[in-house]
Amino acid sequence: MSKRIKVLLPIAAALVLALLCELLVFNMKALTGRGGEWTTLPAPEISGDLAETKYLTLTFRALNTEIRRCHILIEVRDEGGNTAATSFTVSISDDGNAAPYKAGTVSYTPSHDKGSYFGLNSYGNVHDLSILLTALETGCTWKLLAAEINGSVPFRFSAMRFLGLFGLCVLLWLLRPGSVLYDNCIWNRRRWVKAVCVLMILAVNAGALFRLARSNRTFVQMTSSPYVAHHYQYPRLARALAEGRTWIDTDEQRDIMALFEQLKNPYDPSERTALFQENEIVYAWDTAYYDGHLYVYFGVVPVILTYLPYYLLTGNDLSTIYVAILSGTLAVIAAFALMRALIRRYFPRTPFPVYVLLSLLMGNCTGVLCYAVDPCFYIVPINFSLAFVQLALAFWFSAADRWTFALHGAGEAYTPDGLCFAPIRSAGRPGGIGLYIAAGSLFAALVAGCRPQFLAFSMLALPVFWPLVREENRRAVTVRRILVFALPYVAVAIPLMYYNAIRFGSPFDFGANYNLTTNDMPRRGFRLMRLPDGFFAYLFRLPNVELHFPFVRAAATNPVYMGKTIAEPMFGGVFLVFPFLWTLLGAGRVRPLLRERRAGWLVWLPLLLAVLIVAADTEMAGILWRYTGDFLLLLYLAATFVFLARLTEGDQAQRRRLLGFLLVVTLLALLTCLLISMTNSTFIKRSPESYFRLKDLMSPG
Repeated sequence: MSKRIKVLLPIAAALVLALLCELLVFNMKALTGRGGEWTTLPAPEISGDLAETKYLTLTFRALNTEIRRCHILIEVRDEGGNTAATSFTVSISDDGNAAPYKAGTVSYTPSHDKGSYFGLNSYGNVHDLSILLTALETGCTWKLLAAEINGSVPFRFSAMRFLGLFGLCVLLWLLRPGSVLYDNCIWNRRRWVKAVCVLMILAVNAGALFRLARSNRTFVQMTSSPYVAHHYQYPRLARALAEGRTWIDTDEQRDIMALFEQLKNPYDPSERTALFQENEIVYAWDTAYYDGHLYVYFGVVPVILTYLPYYLLTGNDLSTIYVAILSGTLAVIAAFALMRALIRRYFPRTPFPVYVLLSLLMGNCTGVLCYAVDPCFYIVPINFSLAFVQLALAFWFSAADRWTFALHGAGEAYTPDGLCFAPIRSAGRPGGIGLYIAAGSLFAALVAGCRPQFLAFSMLALPVFWPLVREENRRAVTVRRILVFALPYVAVAIPLMYYNAIRFGSPFDFGANYNLTTNDMPRRGFRLMRLPDGFFAYLFRLPNVELHFPFVRAAATNPVYMGKTIAEPMFGGVFLVFPFLWTLLGAGRVRPLLRERRAGWLVWLPLLLAVLIVAADTEMAGILWRYTGDFLLLLYLAATFVFLARLTEGDQAQRRRLLGFLLVVTLLALLTCLLISMTNSTFIKRSPESYFRLKDLMSPG
């Protein structure tokens, strides 16, 4: 077989496979639903009022005919005239069931109406066909555009989906375990090609995050409704800081502040809600109330870096959606920087495609992609924290690499044999160690002003630097580097402590206990009985998977803890949602190699810190899916060390199995995070057109 045929054959196979998927899977209804002309149903009986009660029933009576396929097209518009989601339940009575029974549910929008075509499987002839139309809110209007049966379902070929499937097939072929792309000799002949590949991947990743965020029209065109006022906390804080104050309430909110003064206990959610509802006033949700003022207890660093400069330059508020996109993109870039430094330091013979896959996994699947479609205010400090701790570790690993070179000279990472991930052909002088240490410490310290839970990552400096401190014979050098490590923490801590002290009277009080939420936070306390629920829900709960788009669902959390707590629906424990973490089961096998590379504690310490953070989040805040971002990176970091160690010491067959495993779990994790992002309960309400466009694109039928 000629070389050209060997190249063209996989491409042709990918084209055929993509075409078969488009024809046989995504157009299954059209292929199985061939028939004659559509027969229009008689005028229905109408009961209910969609505008008043959100429910309307259309009943087609005395049909007495076999129904194989239906086309029920209903247009629903909200109070503002925008297209809303059409959602209804189908019930029928037939030869085998005199009483109506539920046959199934349907949802779509008129512009993306694949769901309006559905099959019926009745017991003989259908007598009555009932449609229970449900709106997501009151004030909606409706129009019946089509009600017909037993015709041919239209065939719809999606060029975008076909090209996407073709590209995925080609990608899977290129990254298959036996691919030559895993040979670093090829990449290191033209090292600039690697840089171009990384830049292109980052550009596509950032573009995808931007496009997904922009698909949510509510966050793009958010109104100033008091019901979403908590999403404006950072812009309001930027205005307050520009005016020289730290509280965010204004003179226009005297009525709200007066009501707070009437409350015996403003942190009692039932008492607070009753008083504000009685006065028909919406209070500021999830803000901190202390000593007669409202404060933002979320970290101030994102405001200092983005919102405040924008306000000072333009006089306008910076939209949170753009800060969420920026911080998420920064987290992805930081993941690539972290993985490069980690591989250079500990596993320099790692293949370049493995670096790309691990970077995509760590950058997107620790929280960023899970909230890409829902770029709300809450995710901003988490995204910034993810970016900062990854940059901190990247600088620390690079500093440790240079420090090792200064102590021992060229090592495995510097061999110019072409097998290394990024060989240095001329190592030069290992300068800049102190600068790298200080930069890492600065980023690690900044998370205290974003989300303090991420300060736990600072503990990872111990296993990174302690072996080098013990080897360093020059005491003056050691002392100088310890001071360089500590000074950025002091530089960040002093203004943050002052900021806390002038707000809450204590330099160590960030204000979370004064939050106006569903709990009386000052009295929440520490209860050991909350911990089993937290560990199970965060780590080990089974995912809720179904055949309906978007295939993953959040399931209600039913705690065994008998008392007041916070427990939102969860998508499953992270060990079952993200199979890459199963790599940790092999930690014992690679313990000798990790000990040799001085990386043993970079597996066990992150696991210990993750357990502590899960416990802290459960006690302080409760069980919420977005809080998995507090500890997922630690678990991924530990799993990455184990995976790379097994890849390094494995034989050819083991390496191929590991490469195949990594490729599959990375694609699964990216898809799962995307589906979780779309499953957000408000997306279908806020942006039905975007939701059903994605549904038509991704769901078979």
